Amino acid sequence: MTYLIIGFVLLLIIAPIFAILPSARQKEKMRLRGKAMAAGISVELTSIQDPIPNQDKYISNTGKPLEPILRLVAYRLSRKKPRQWRLVSQIDWALERGEESTKDLPGTWFWVQSKPGAMSEEMENFLVRELACIPGDVVRIDEKNYVLSIYWHENSGEKGLAEVCKFLNGCIETVLYKPQDNLELD
Repeated sequence: MTYLIIGFVLLLIIAPIFAILPSARQKEKMRLRGKAMAAGISVELTSIQDPIPNQDKYISNTGKPLEPILRLVAYRLSRKKPRQWRLVSQIDWALERGEESTKDLPGTWFWVQSKPGAMSEEMENFLVRELACIPGDVVRIDEKNYVLSIYWHENSGEKGLAEVCKFLNGCIETVLYKPQDNLELD
């Protein structure tokens, strides 16, 4: 009987330790994030408004509507500012994946506000070409204050990470401003 009590006490001590260990899925996500950080991409857990808010998942058990918030991961990379960055208007843009397709973008991507008029044709062509290769679990892509962000669920694994890194690096290398406004970078 004494051994049984000792075994039960040890089980009570050891069980919480196993409960806090990360699962295989969590370890895989940590490994992906580590690879992204090693490539110079910052990784941040964040939340955004859901671009497709009219879903049954935003209704509570009592039937009360919930706020349509998506909790996901943002992979970010900074663009070099032009030397005379105060002389040009800043181009902030955002794309989201919705339910319906638009004529100027592939798949179900759409401009959140409108396509920036000062954006270069090279950048527009890059976006149209590369959005078709973006993993299906990417929800939003935006650039604010010269920081490019991709918001995704990380369900597509290594292949998805490679596509996200390729997109971020390619987008940063692509000229953002139209040629007459293209200024030298620092």
